[in-house]
Amino acid sequence: MLKSILLGIGILLVSSTSSCGSGTSTSTSTTTSRPSYNTGVGFFIGTDNKLYDANGVAFTIKGVNRVHYDDSSGTVIPKTKSNAERWRLYWGNGTTVPQFVAQFTNENYNNSTVAIPGIWNTAAAYGGVKVTCDTTTGTLTHAVDEWVGQAADWKPIEKWSIINIANEWGPANSTVWRDSYITAISRMRAAGYLGTLLIDAGGCGEDAADIINYGQAVFNSDPQKNILFSIHIYYNVQAGNAAIYLSALAATKLPIIVGEFGPGRKIGPAPTNLTPGELIAAANANNMGWIAWAWDDNDLSGGLSDDNWFALAYNPGIYNSSSDLTTFGKDVVENATYGIKNTAVAASIFR
Repeated sequence: MLKSILLGIGILLVSSTSSCGSGTSTSTSTTTSRPSYNTGVGFFIGTDNKLYDANGVAFTIKGVNRVHYDDSSGTVIPKTKSNAERWRLYWGNGTTVPQFVAQFTNENYNNSTVAIPGIWNTAAAYGGVKVTCDTTTGTLTHAVDEWVGQAADWKPIEKWSIINIANEWGPANSTVWRDSYITAISRMRAAGYLGTLLIDAGGCGEDAADIINYGQAVFNSDPQKNILFSIHIYYNVQAGNAAIYLSALAATKLPIIVGEFGPGRKIGPAPTNLTPGELIAAANANNMGWIAWAWDDNDLSGGLSDDNWFALAYNPGIYNSSSDLTTFGKDVVENATYGIKNTAVAASIFR
């Protein structure tokens, strides 16, 4: 009787068994109905501004970024239990979208992982321009041209993917960021992309003001109301400030994730002493998903890494024990309190 009543108001309690790290947990999930204005078949933003999968089960992203599609990361990232993998698309060796779709299917779908492809550089046929940290409107137009031109090829993975339109494009705290993305969303929807679109903040992905001041206008412009925003955390947040910074973003009530963050320890060209643990705790407290940068961001020859850069693994194709992970990787993947292995839950569409 209770189930019938809940179904009548669009809410259903379902039991699901999911693998979390080395253990298995059985949980009861609440499902919500897809809003009437959302006509897609994949992920959607509910009227409560939370991210839901195609079954209407709330989904919290906890995953890794991947820099190289053509390394052996795909054989071992599933061992981390990441529930999402954000891919840097680039067009070497004559790679085509159908090849990417086949790879995503094999390495993501078959391992219960949401694929999040994004454009860092456009293909030669679409200007061959660098998108990352660019602020010119023409560059975003080229990126959208590419998505529009490839729309039919990406359609097969709509149910289990999220499209990241342009990595770290746009000026900081700017109506140009707002208006350009409003146009981009309109074009993406007209081309048939009905799933969740991920939009990075401007200022190389690190400008919270774009989202705080203009995010609502961007979200409201979408007839599907299916926009997820992404903030990247590097030198823009120092130790002790993560909770305040993310709380200000959460106060917008917009759907937001931390799309990139690094190891801290004053490493890299944009140094911060913010620890991954502090950042993850703040993201969790504000109900934000997160994606670590990056599994295979190597700093040594042969695709290998050490503890002086941003990789999670020393060798992207090897993960058999903790000793195969960098200090950053051990923390993000294996931490008993907040690590991916112990907290990430796969989207219900894969169960």
